[in-house]
Amino acid sequence: MRDLKRRHGSWLAVMLLSLMLAGCAKQAQETAATPPPDSGTALQPTEPPLPAPQSTPAEKGSAQNATTASKLPEDFPLPLYTGFQIKNTLRTQAGDFRGTQVELVGNAPLNAIAEFYEAEFNKRQLKVSKMNQKTSTGEELLMLGQSETVTAGIAATQEGKQTRIVLSWSEKQSNAGGASQSP
Repeated sequence: MRDLKRRHGSWLAVMLLSLMLAGCAKQAQETAATPPPDSGTALQPTEPPLPAPQSTPAEKGSAQNATTASKLPEDFPLPLYTGFQIKNTLRTQAGDFRGTQVELVGNAPLNAIAEFYEAEFNKRQLKVSKMNQKTSTGEELLMLGQSETVTAGIAATQEGKQTRIVLSWSEKQSNAGGASQSP
């Protein structure tokens, strides 16, 4: 049972972060003039589920470059933490929001990771909220950065000498050919 908790604890944190990002994307689309729904609850929404995200494998270095990290997707705005390698990438689309998640593995203290990415969020004028907690097997960190058009997140777990980080970036896409608003 303890083994099951250890294996799925970090994925639970990633799923919670993904749900927060999806919720933020939905909130940005709603307006104050929208009346409350006639049916459904917070646990049973009346809206249809979002389509499944499409996964793209991370770039793999050649055997000669095994010690150097793969490159982040070109459109991903956050830098790679020094000493970490990319394990997976995932692209998502929800309404007007397009997002990317990058999973990293390496070894670094969570407080150093938090300071590094908090500075990156601040450079991009994102409002930051964070929490971390000790677990029976290590430590976990969740950090969220938000603005009117961007939701970014960090979910990191550390167990022994292995640290896993999931970086998330979701940005509202502009409607270049959209209808104009009139007063």
